[in-house]
Amino acid sequence: MTLPTADAGGPYEITIASESDTLTVTDVLLGEVWICSGQSNMAMPVRGYTFQPVEGAMQTVLEAPEYSGKIHIFNVERDSCYVYRDDVKGKWQDASSKSVSYTSAIAYGFATRLTDALGVPVGIIVSAFGGTKIEAWTPADALKSSLEGVIADSAIEKKLAVRNTGRKKPDQAGTLFNAMIHPLAPYAAKGFLWYQGCSNRRDYTHYAEMQTAMVASWREAWHDEDDSMLFAFVTIAPHSYGDSMDDTRAFFVENQLESLETIPHSLAVVTEDCGEEECIHPSRKSEVADRLAWNILVSEYGFSGLPSGYQRPTGTEIGDGKIIVYFENAKYGLCPSYGEPVRGFMIAGKDRKFYEADAVVKRDPCRVEVSSPEVSTPVAVRYSFRNYMESNLKDTAGNPVPPFRTDDWER
Repeated sequence: MTLPTADAGGPYEITIASESDTLTVTDVLLGEVWICSGQSNMAMPVRGYTFQPVEGAMQTVLEAPEYSGKIHIFNVERDSCYVYRDDVKGKWQDASSKSVSYTSAIAYGFATRLTDALGVPVGIIVSAFGGTKIEAWTPADALKSSLEGVIADSAIEKKLAVRNTGRKKPDQAGTLFNAMIHPLAPYAAKGFLWYQGCSNRRDYTHYAEMQTAMVASWREAWHDEDDSMLFAFVTIAPHSYGDSMDDTRAFFVENQLESLETIPHSLAVVTEDCGEEECIHPSRKSEVADRLAWNILVSEYGFSGLPSGYQRPTGTEIGDGKIIVYFENAKYGLCPSYGEPVRGFMIAGKDRKFYEADAVVKRDPCRVEVSSPEVSTPVAVRYSFRNYMESNLKDTAGNPVPPFRTDDWER
């Protein structure tokens, strides 16, 4: 049944009557709805995890009553299933100190920014499960098709052979899609927020293919034939992941961003400045919420005034013992500037040995000059290309530059 809707706002009442009964639904808001999914960094509640706080949690909870009647929250209970489910466990809750404390810090922060900017109610449906892989959020047939010809058939079969039996964190292909995504469709929603990848970081050669297949499957479930539902994802943040000097995370983020070329109507938010070496769940969730909100306000709602997106290297020049890297999407330049050193660059010569490098932002045109006394004739540059390293290159609005490299060398 399709019902005409009133203007955005509320609360409204909906009365459904038959010859024998009448049902009235109260406290109905009309506005924007977003599906928020992923693993633990999306699931992390405002109150934080044990021994792992969320920055600004007390202020967020204290201000929650201000958003009563403006934000509704639906937390999907964690579940998995081998077949499609028709329903999920959970209930809509108005914003309050209690409901806000126990919902996703990123999703709720995003909702507050959105309702403040748009002046309409916002609903967030949080369907996240810590420690899970993208395979479980993707139907098995779609997963298999996405990987054929990309990785070995034996590797595909190994992924599809995983079973949930005895596992606290389901990773069998499709089981979380069946239980926690499929039942939500076709609930009217503007788009998807996705923060996942830590559990898949070793799939850095083919995660983009899996993410593309997952999004296509979700849109199919919503009958979104013209890809009108935005898919916005967050890159995984710097963390030791067992070895800070390793570069697996950087290769993974590189692959995450490659999916922008294969997922129509998508955008990415970079977290290169939010990571913590010793904790996989960074406490600075408000920055992630801010960047999601701003990029989506620009992309979907026509806002302007500040840069959006992230900065990409467009080309290099090599000479005089240094490499000059040029950037696009840096209209107002990059920071730190005026001679302040930039952290996070490494440079290599023909021997392919990388050394930490000196780097300085230059103007007109915007560029970064990189050099090292250890490399007299450089041939390649990498930026923030470790699991965790201090890096500080960003635009004037504070949007960080993601890991990048100018070489195509294998690990």
